[in-house]
Amino acid sequence: MATPRRFFRPKTTPETGRHDAYRQKLEGEYAFDPDTGNLSPFETYNAATQELQAILRDCKEKGKSLRARGSLWSLSKVAVTDGYLIDTKALRLAFEVPKALTNPSYPGDSHLLRFVECGNSVAALNDYLFSAGLSIKGCGSNNGQTVAGAISTGTHGGGYRFGAMQDMVVGLHLITGADKHVYLERNAMPVMQPAFAQSIGADLIRDDTLFNAALVSFGSFGIIHGMMIETRALFALNAVRFRFPYRESLKSAITTCDPQQIPLPATAQAMPQSQPYHFEVFFNPNEGTPPEDAIVLLMFEAPYDANSYIPPSWHGGESGLSASGLNVMGALVGKIPDPLNQLAVPFLNEQVKEEFSPYFKHGIIRDLFRGEKTLGKTLACGVGMPVPRAIEAIDIAFNVYQDAKVILPVILSFRFVKGTQALLGFTRFEPTAVLEMDAVNTPQTRAYFNQVLHALNKAGIPFTLHWGKYNDFLTAERLRACYGETAIDQWVSSRETLLDDPAVRQMFTNTFIARLGLAT
Repeated sequence: MATPRRFFRPKTTPETGRHDAYRQKLEGEYAFDPDTGNLSPFETYNAATQELQAILRDCKEKGKSLRARGSLWSLSKVAVTDGYLIDTKALRLAFEVPKALTNPSYPGDSHLLRFVECGNSVAALNDYLFSAGLSIKGCGSNNGQTVAGAISTGTHGGGYRFGAMQDMVVGLHLITGADKHVYLERNAMPVMQPAFAQSIGADLIRDDTLFNAALVSFGSFGIIHGMMIETRALFALNAVRFRFPYRESLKSAITTCDPQQIPLPATAQAMPQSQPYHFEVFFNPNEGTPPEDAIVLLMFEAPYDANSYIPPSWHGGESGLSASGLNVMGALVGKIPDPLNQLAVPFLNEQVKEEFSPYFKHGIIRDLFRGEKTLGKTLACGVGMPVPRAIEAIDIAFNVYQDAKVILPVILSFRFVKGTQALLGFTRFEPTAVLEMDAVNTPQTRAYFNQVLHALNKAGIPFTLHWGKYNDFLTAERLRACYGETAIDQWVSSRETLLDDPAVRQMFTNTFIARLGLAT
């Protein structure tokens, strides 16, 4: 019998998350000791399943709420509760599944499938895959999140021909009770044979609606213990960041999601441009509303050559090559005066220019999307919308900033992402333009975010909000307006189906989903 790895530690201080974006009182959290390697991977994995079920049993008996957590990367209370959390970071197994267990009708390459335990960080997964000559298909701006946490909140990255991170998942192992766990796939795309589910002791369920509901469910469907993901062979990206006039050519590229309309700087014109991968545009409203120039970040796919590849240089004190506006805000905390005034704007703008300096780099996902240094009080809001409405939306954001007559350290940007099948994936538009508002966390910042969201709503622009970022604007009524009655009803019904014990369903209910009408 395996030696128990779980232990419990009381929590005497409020949870604040990585970015100090909220305060949440809780009673304590379970955690796991590292794997000693005494058992085979599947034996270790199955033993962890039993321990997770024991935690559920304990919480049910005590009447405590429960949530699994990863790196506490979210800037909202979506993934926390006032009862107990489970720190999953020591649950880091990842392994290739036997080809014999793959369903014969699976349309993909079975050699590219990997089964990943929930506590793996994106960085750890990148390292694991790199050793096998593989890569994840898409990544957020950074690599510190756990894979399960990134998937559960719809972390979107910027793979506009691929999608958000959950779109690489083709199987989910969910702990749904003290004596119940399921392995879930889409019926439209069977991936594994029943013998795989049997090998982890789970019931096999193939159902498109259940799968698409559970995919982005922010810890509300039980505990995601493992994920079957599709990877791809290692590939490189040519990344170029440069300033470009904010005029009709750039506006056209934005509203058509076509980065190839933007001429590249001379240093990068010779590189292959046939396979665009990442498209991002940054604006500093303190340079003007709108500013004369935007900062454009484009990435194009290129072959990976192990014999010649040299990772791009990067230092932990820098914002990083794929830095988001949130990275830049974190870098500026402590450098800029507080409160800001008009005299400080030139200094602020120079700091932003330095953080967004031009470059032309060649690298793999593992080396381009790396750890952020943001630890100060920062805040971000991600707003998904149809691409054709993007310019209208950014004009609204500019106008609200101008009318507010305040000076905020804030970056506005767009990232573009392929639409998702996940019922509550906020990248639901095909494709989705994500308006990012990144700033230092102050009452004025939150007021600005809310004013922009109210103005977008008044303008009739359909939009959704990133689950793991600032989303206090959401109400039960607004959520149904965002996703439609059918999607919300299917998500709630799927939760009732998978968590068929009302006591367990209540255990995985937190204030966040109750407020939004997602709990029954």
